[in-house]
Amino acid sequence: FSQTAFPTFNKDLIEELVLPNISLEEQHHIVDTIGSVDNLIENIDKQNEKIFKLGLTLINEANTNNERAKISTLCKLIKGYEVGSQNYIESNIQSNHISYIRVGDLLSIGKTYVEQSNNLVCCSFSDILVAFDGAPGRNAIGIEGAFSSGIYKVNCDNENKGLIYFELNSELNQKIIRDYSQGTTILHASKAIPFLEVAKINEKLKETLNALFNQLVVNKKKLQLLKKQKDNLLSKYF
Repeated sequence: FSQTAFPTFNKDLIEELVLPNISLEEQHHIVDTIGSVDNLIENIDKQNEKIFKLGLTLINEANTNNERAKISTLCKLIKGYEVGSQNYIESNIQSNHISYIRVGDLLSIGKTYVEQSNNLVCCSFSDILVAFDGAPGRNAIGIEGAFSSGIYKVNCDNENKGLIYFELNSELNQKIIRDYSQGTTILHASKAIPFLEVAKINEKLKETLNALFNQLVVNKKKLQLLKKQKDNLLSKYF
């Protein structure tokens, strides 16, 4: 056995390594524990897909069968604030730092933070966010923090959130946003905002859409907690 076992590993260093002695029973426990959390996450994701698909079907039918009004009659879109990349914080997070949401974070929240200030425009977990720059029409709920100028927050009464959320995802309004998108490298579609529409629906359908919306919010909160639990388990065992 030569002094070097592999070109980049020293033989003496390898001999000094201390490897954990984990019993087969404990290994099965770790796999089962993390696996059960993964199963819960997968089940909630599937439930959210079904809820979203149902809401989208209902709103697309409503847009076809009902008169429509401008979406501005029910809500106001509030533009975010651009802090500039030089102010991004990605390490050494302090108590006065807040998550900063960019367009890409509407798909999967990142780990960019900024210092809290009066200039920031913030959202809560149940707020609806929609992008009109970069990826026009992309939207999300279940995110907390400050958001960039390419994103708008929907300000509306709670009983209209379900209707507005599914309308923003409807075939009608996604087409309006596409039609008003301009730009080659980066798309901009803020000109579409005055033309967005909402179906004039009865209270029963509005309550149904709101119930679907609220269940999505509840499920996203569960997912947030489960993913945090999984991260803690991975840190503990690995």
